[in-house]
Amino acid sequence: MRMGFLFALLILLIAQNVQAADKIHLRGIKGHDDRVLIEKYQYPWSAIGRLNSEVGGFCSATLIAPKLILTAAHCLWNKKRKVWFKPHTLHFLPGYRRGSYNAHAKGKKFHIAPGYSPKKINNLPKSANDWALVELATDISPVVGTFALAQTSLQAYNRLKQRNIHYVQAGYSQDKAHILSIDKKCQLQKYDPALDVVFHNCDAVNGDSGSPIFYLENGVPTLAYIHVATTRTGESQGVAVSLKRIVDYLKKNGMWTQAQGASKPSAPKSSNERKQNKSQSSALPSPLWR
Repeated sequence: MRMGFLFALLILLIAQNVQAADKIHLRGIKGHDDRVLIEKYQYPWSAIGRLNSEVGGFCSATLIAPKLILTAAHCLWNKKRKVWFKPHTLHFLPGYRRGSYNAHAKGKKFHIAPGYSPKKINNLPKSANDWALVELATDISPVVGTFALAQTSLQAYNRLKQRNIHYVQAGYSQDKAHILSIDKKCQLQKYDPALDVVFHNCDAVNGDSGSPIFYLENGVPTLAYIHVATTRTGESQGVAVSLKRIVDYLKKNGMWTQAQGASKPSAPKSSNERKQNKSQSSALPSPLWR
């Protein structure tokens, strides 16, 4: 009896050590894990959501206009079938938390970054084009609000650095898949002007792809970069796409007017409405980690 108890205890300790080791070696966590959980989905957290695929998988995304979200391009690619997902099979759930959410909208149309190809080998030039816009079928901005966009460039990066701007990263991490986690201690390390990408030390892992890195400008949440990748060799570094090329695309394609300013929710969800959404969530796909 005693031997059986000791054996069970040994197995439990081994399992705990394995779980601890997995957390320690979770790529994308730079040193100490600085992520904290968001329990109340008030603005601006209400405008950040999980982007679910009906065939499994999820990423993070941000509402930047009444019917437009910004995410990573690789989130729209079906790796198994090697085709792009159909827009209507993607579900954006802003304010998602443990089965409840502030709003729900299906995709309607994709805008993939010019020059991005999911079939290319993973490298920095590929990451520089790893962004996409998803037009939504319905306008959910009155419920969740939208982010402002910063026209980031090397000059803007240097100006903000001189001002000691405080950055925040927020997304749905693979190990915290059912609640938004944020890193309030984000630091940008280097800007590459040739590719318009920035290296950062935000604690971002799988699932955080497409997540916003933003700052407050006179109290307005302003999206400056989106996280798209983590370096695989040497010291772990995050790679984020600058909004420079994205803003240029919006202007060129007549979408800048609707996306150039932030808006707070004008009709936020009540707790009862969130509970109702939770009861409806069983009809949505149950996503796997991406």
